[in-house]
Amino acid sequence: MSVSYSLALMSTKPGDKEAKKMYYAKAQADGVVTMDELAEEISYATSLTDGDVLNVVRALIRQMKVQLAAGKIVKMENFGTFQIQLCSEGAETKKGFTASNITAAHIQFRPGKAVKAATRSEALSFSRVYGKKEVATDDPADPTLPDDGGGESPDPTL
Repeated sequence: MSVSYSLALMSTKPGDKEAKKMYYAKAQADGVVTMDELAEEISYATSLTDGDVLNVVRALIRQMKVQLAAGKIVKMENFGTFQIQLCSEGAETKKGFTASNITAAHIQFRPGKAVKAATRSEALSFSRVYGKKEVATDDPADPTLPDDGGGESPDPTL
């Protein structure tokens, strides 16, 4: 499997405008797979129809929503676990903290072994892509910039 990436020039200390900037890899998605497409692929690998798979997935999503709202951790074996995480404003004392200090709730996903395996570097290859999200620089040694001899950049949009 190959993961495409571009480069982004970012601060080594977020929030500090004076901090050194370095290039970091940013994964670039290569399309979207819909639930219908996944259901079709799963149906080929099982005795279920596309509709059966979609019904199970939709029911799973409904149940996850109910269980997470009830404060439960949803553990899905080798897939991973889902749990509500909160963001809040701090309070000086325990008594000074109320539910109104809570500013947001997010779902945290912790992948299980089977999903983590998909990100092991030995299972992946990486290929650089040039696109609108990649930051151009003034660095004359940058191969993404046209050379002074009128040569072309690997990506004409840069």
